[in-house]
Amino acid sequence: MGMLEQVQFRLRDGDFAGAVTDCRARLAAEPDCADAHRQLGLILASQGDFFPALRHARQACERAPDDPRAWSDCGRVHAMQRQYVEAARCFSTAIRVDPKHADAWHNLGTALRRLGDNKGAFTALKNALLIDPSRAETYLNLGNLLIDAGQLEDALECFERAAHHSPQLAHARTRLAHRFSEAGKVRRAESLFRQAIGLDPGQVHGWFGLGRTLEDLGEAEGALGCYLQVLSRRPAHAQALGQYLALVKDEPVLQAVASAESLLRDTGANAESRALVGYGLCKYHDRRKAYARAAETGRVANAARRAATGPLDRKALAERVDRIIQTYDAAFFSSQRRLGLGTDQPVFIVGLPRSGTTLTEQILSAHPLMHGAGELPDLSRVAARCVAVNEQPWQAAGRLDEMGSRDRAHEYLNALRDGAPDGSLRISDKSPLNFFQLALAAVLFPNARVIHCRRGARDNALSIWMENFNPDQRYATDFSDLAFFRAQYERLMAHWQANLPLKMIELRYEDTVADLEGQARKLVAFLGARWNARCLDFHKAERAVQTPSRWQVREPIYTKSVERWRAYAPYLPDLDRAFRMPGHATSLS
Repeated sequence: MGMLEQVQFRLRDGDFAGAVTDCRARLAAEPDCADAHRQLGLILASQGDFFPALRHARQACERAPDDPRAWSDCGRVHAMQRQYVEAARCFSTAIRVDPKHADAWHNLGTALRRLGDNKGAFTALKNALLIDPSRAETYLNLGNLLIDAGQLEDALECFERAAHHSPQLAHARTRLAHRFSEAGKVRRAESLFRQAIGLDPGQVHGWFGLGRTLEDLGEAEGALGCYLQVLSRRPAHAQALGQYLALVKDEPVLQAVASAESLLRDTGANAESRALVGYGLCKYHDRRKAYARAAETGRVANAARRAATGPLDRKALAERVDRIIQTYDAAFFSSQRRLGLGTDQPVFIVGLPRSGTTLTEQILSAHPLMHGAGELPDLSRVAARCVAVNEQPWQAAGRLDEMGSRDRAHEYLNALRDGAPDGSLRISDKSPLNFFQLALAAVLFPNARVIHCRRGARDNALSIWMENFNPDQRYATDFSDLAFFRAQYERLMAHWQANLPLKMIELRYEDTVADLEGQARKLVAFLGARWNARCLDFHKAERAVQTPSRWQVREPIYTKSVERWRAYAPYLPDLDRAFRMPGHATSLS
């Protein structure tokens, strides 16, 4: 067995000390052995011993300047130190030595992505695959790059090829499953998560991903089992612990409550971990009507999230709404009437989060001629592609000409129709915060419809405050910020109602739960369809629901969430106070 083979054999067994000894023994006998220098540099770098690692890597290049492996591995040593500029230079040198060296192209693509040169990274990774089309890791990197560019379908194809070329690559299946889940393809995600944990039963990410997917599919017991699998391997896994507590109805196991409370008390713990656990524990206590404890844990969770993300930038939000109102008046829409596509298929369900948007889409999608596409990110993605680097997405509607508007409309429509049955009369997008982008929606689809969902201010705010939202939603952690955010939303919606040339209907959550059939009939008539009694059985629909309301909409209609805030009034006095402050809210409902 040669030296290189022996070193690789030791590394596969995890015998790093033995591999180092073999390299040093070879160098003692042959000081100019470039392979020994090259291997020793990589091993030392992987152990964090960077100074001697770089010295050996450079000596390999000096002794074998025509060997692309020496330059490529020297670049890897630089990359391990996050010296990506130097790494890219080494990889480029390896390519000049041998343009067919796939490893160097792959590594160059990875380094360029780290440097923010996505175009160069894309070219390098494609070249690596042209040389060696079976490189699973290159497909993974290219897939991640395509996701950054918003080319999700191409990214999904890359992840599929990665899994194909490396059947035992469990993490490739997990990554692919996550992407399918994000694209709303929940059943495909479930299958891939199961394959991943079948290949590697100890893979925590696979178990957790499967748990979240089963929640989306309404399979609570299966989801709980997945979270317990995670916690049995990593008892302090904050996400799994939080999800488990938020979901469990019977007595929890594995000392979950004690573990969560201990983490919450640990002020030295990671703020985001405390937030994740706190939101789950808050829901656990709320479900048991332990309102004082739920309020206490909710405060800790939101304080931790706020410490990690910061407060709402009120000035920026108000200025954003001001600019939208000033820019998109009735005269603007009148001048844009020839833009976009004439289809009346899209339906935009908007409002504040937790205002009944998911319930509305469930009722709609229960109709045989309707389809609910869920919360699509695509209108925001289209907006981002329409503006320059120094512009804001809300400016997109004013940056389109006739051809561009139709191209962007087709782009969005393809995403909206993905997975919808042929012949669907209406297809809904229930991303609540699309109310910021209704000008773009009107330019792209002048015959679209808008459903505006409303809910009592205090109930709505409490529901948001208790939910583990994306950390970017900075308004969600403080009742005063929530009141300010609501006031700006109401100001903008009043402007749209007066100026937007789209058909719009307003549905109040309280009216829907009090008179389901009356409001459902009103909704179906607005959408231009004949009444169908299936809309009253929305909770029986077997469809994935990827929102925090996933469990509520799987139950028959109930009124227990109306005036729910009153149970918390003694423990959260700042909730009521926030919506009584002049200038913060336009409604005291």
